[in-house]
Amino acid sequence: MAISYKTTALKQEIDNHETRIITLEKSDVVQDDRIKTLQSDTREMENQVDLLEKAVIKFGELAIAIKWLLGALGVSVIGLIWSLITGQASIAFK
Repeated sequence: MAISYKTTALKQEIDNHETRIITLEKSDVVQDDRIKTLQSDTREMENQVDLLEKAVIKFGELAIAIKWLLGALGVSVIGLIWSLITGQASIAFK
């Protein structure tokens, strides 16, 4: 059993396929542009994350130094209070 097509029907099918292919190619160009934009945005975000990570590391180091200073200050205050309690030190107000 042979299938027969009219030439005009085949021509119309070919034209429809050609139109669909052209539409897909245009869509492909748009998608490529969007991908390039997203890649650029991703690179920029990675750079910002790297800068933020460096800032957090520096802040962490500063926090450690502040902890030591506050610890030393706390020990000094405790020592002063102990000295006042035991009578080894006195506070004179004028």
